[in-house]
Parts: sequence; C-alpha cells; structure tokens
Amino acid sequence: MNAIRTNVFAKVAGPTAILAAVGWSLWMWPAHFLWVYPASGSLFLWFSWTGEKEIKYIFLFLLTAAGFLLPRLFSQGDTLFLFAGTMAEVLGLWLLFFALSSSENSRKAARERLAAEESAAGERVKDLEDELARYRMHLDSTLARIRDKGALAEAVQDMGLAAAPDEVKARLETLLRNYFPGAAVELRTGAPRDFADNWVAERKIPLLVRDSATDSRLPRGSFGPAERSLMALPLHLFGRLVGFVRASAPEPERFRAEDLRGAELACTLAGVSMENIYLFEKVNELAIKDGLTGLYTHRAFQTRLQEEILRAARAKVPFCVVMADIDHFKSYNDTFGHQAGDAVLKAVAETVLSGVRDIDFAARYGGEEFALVITGAGREQAAAVAEKIRAALEARSFLFGGRPSRVTASFGVAEFPAEAAAAGQLVRAADERMYRAKQGGRNRVVAA
Repeated sequence: MNAIRTNVFAKVAGPTAILAAVGWSLWMWPAHFLWVYPASGSLFLWFSWTGEKEIKYIFLFLLTAAGFLLPRLFSQGDTLFLFAGTMAEVLGLWLLFFALSSSENSRKAARERLAAEESAAGERVKDLEDELARYRMHLDSTLARIRDKGALAEAVQDMGLAAAPDEVKARLETLLRNYFPGAAVELRTGAPRDFADNWVAERKIPLLVRDSATDSRLPRGSFGPAERSLMALPLHLFGRLVGFVRASAPEPERFRAEDLRGAELACTLAGVSMENIYLFEKVNELAIKDGLTGLYTHRAFQTRLQEEILRAARAKVPFCVVMADIDHFKSYNDTFGHQAGDAVLKAVAETVLSGVRDIDFAARYGGEEFALVITGAGREQAAAVAEKIRAALEARSFLFGGRPSRVTASFGVAEFPAEAAAAGQLVRAADERMYRAKQGGRNRVVAA
C-alpha cells in the first residue's frame, strides 16, 4: 500500500511542480510569457520519462487552451504578433509531444520485439531441452534393447546346444521368463485349451492382446485379471502345430509388437532346434537300425557283441548268442512276390522283439537271418527264449494272394564263455547249430 501511495505521489507531484513553476513565472513576469510558456514542454519530458500515457493528453489540451488565452490576458502591444508567437509555441509543444510519443512508441516496439524474440528463444530452448530429454530416453531405451537382444542371442545360442526336445522346451521357457520378467510363461502341448489357443491354431499366426478388457477380438470375460495382456504363439515341428507358448501379465500394455517378434523368433528357433535333434537322432538310428524291420544292423550287432564280451568277462556272468533263419524264405518271394517277403521279415522282427527283454539285443544279421544277444543268461535260458519266439512265430497266420500260409524259423544257441571266448567263434558256434536245426527238419531250436 505504501509503495502504491509513493508511486501515485511521484506521478502527481512532478507535473504539479512543473505547472507551479511555470504559473509562478508567468505571475512574476507576465510580459515575458512568450519565453516562459514554452517551459511547459518540460511536462512532456516528464511524462516521457515516467511512461504515463493518458494524462499527458489532458495536459496537452490544457496547454493548448492556455496558449489561446495567454495572449489576451497578457497582451500590452501588438495582439496579433503575440497570438502568432503563441500559436508557434503551441505548435512547437505539439511537435515536441508527437516527437516524444513517436520515440516512446519506437522504444516500446523495440522492447516488445526484443520480448517476443526472447520469448521465442525461450520456447526454442524449451523445445530443445524436451528434444534432448526424448533423445536421452530413446538412447537409454535403445541401449536396453541392445542389451536385451544380446542376452536373447546368447540364450538362443544356448538353446541350440540342447540335446533333447524336452531340454529345448525348458530352455525356451527360461529364455522367455528372463526376457519378460514378472510375466507368466507357459509352454502348452497338445490340443488348444482356450480361445487364444484356438485363435492361433485356426489362423497359424501369433496373437498379441494389449488389454483383454477392451480387445474386441476376445469374448467378454474370456480371461481373468491375471491376463490383462498376453501373447500366444504357435510351436511348430516340421510344419505341424505341436503346442502353444503363452506369456501373460496382470497389467495392460505389458507387451509390444517388438516383444511379439522376439518371442516368435525364439519359438521358431526352438522348433528348428527340436527338428535338428529329431533329424540327428533319426540319422543315427538309420545308421544302426535296419530300415525295413526296425532291428539293429549287422554292424551294430558286432559292436554290441564286443561290448557284451567285455562286460561278461569283468562280471564273470555268461550270455548267449542266438542265430535264427527263416525257413524256405525264398519260396515266399518266388511264389507271392517281394512284398510278401518283406511282410514276412517284418512279422518275424515283431515276433523277435516281443520275445526278448529290454536289456537283450536283436538285430537283422543279413537277408532272412537274425541274431540275438541274451544278456546274463546261460544256454538253457537262452534256448527257452528261442523256443518261445519259435512257437509264437509258428502260431502266426499269414494271408498271401488270398491263400493262408505260415512262417517258421530255425534257431541255434551258443554260450559265452563256456563254448567260445571270441566274438567270431561264438557267432560261428551259434550259426553251425542253426544249420543243424535246418538239417534236422527245420522249425526247431538246437542248443547243443
């Protein structure tokens, strides 16, 4: 309040003092009013200095009116001359007024222009600061994504080192849990279980749900609060859908399109890893197993025989080799064709496999001949196994070309180490007894 009063007093006191001085001078020296009257122009200098606007117009008109009255009040000679002089002074005061006003307007315009430039510069600085903040945020986000991509690459490489499909699946779940901390990750195998699985199975593409409460693709209430945002991805093996990968979170907007692409890449690589494992196992299996019968090959039999000899020698436990040959096999091929011969080989292989234990070993030795390793058994036990297989094979009936038929085989048994100490000797002994079974009428077991 005191500051306002001081400001008002200063604005009023200045013009009042100037007018008082000019009025006193006119009172004291009325004959010199042409010299005193111009001193009123100091009012406009005062107004220009204080920045007043409205009140100076009032004083301008008052001084103009005074200029018209003073020649009549103080005239002592030529009134026309005094009036002309006064008008000239009034005009001078008006020119001074407009000159000071123009100068003040120019200064005001310059100040406004500088203020506008300062404001624009401030806005520009603010925009640059905001842009810098966004750049730093983008930089931090990019560095975080680079770190995530590096971790993802390492995890994918680690997943490629898995040796079994179950190990690949476990590493895939671990990878996604680490990549999406706080999210629930699940790998589902088999048929679809809910709407998201069905959606993925029908369209063969991943599903990204940013907010299950507002997503128009989802039936209302199909997902609970724990799955406000989710991803569902298909897991393929050799082009066939074998399962689904799910990642969900209770908060909306948890997953982005970039996250979906990363998860899809991980699922694709997991599928490729499982395919590679399957193909590797298949190649190994084809290398040691016969393609027609599914039994082990002659080479695999020789390897297993050497291993079994070393094991039996250390443990001092006997084992036996059984050699078997299909009776009159050539007649099946000649009479019914090679397809019938292949069917006979498959049937004999099935009968052999069903007659031995998991710890025993069955192989296709060559052509229509088969070889067995009966682990931890003496000659009598191995002969009983061979007799069981022979009887089962004899009981099977076949239908070739619309005619019923039966298949039999002859068996020979040899024991390690009682009858042979080397692999070749053991196979030769069992093979000789098998031929003795054929010479004795076939469809029998010879163990001595």
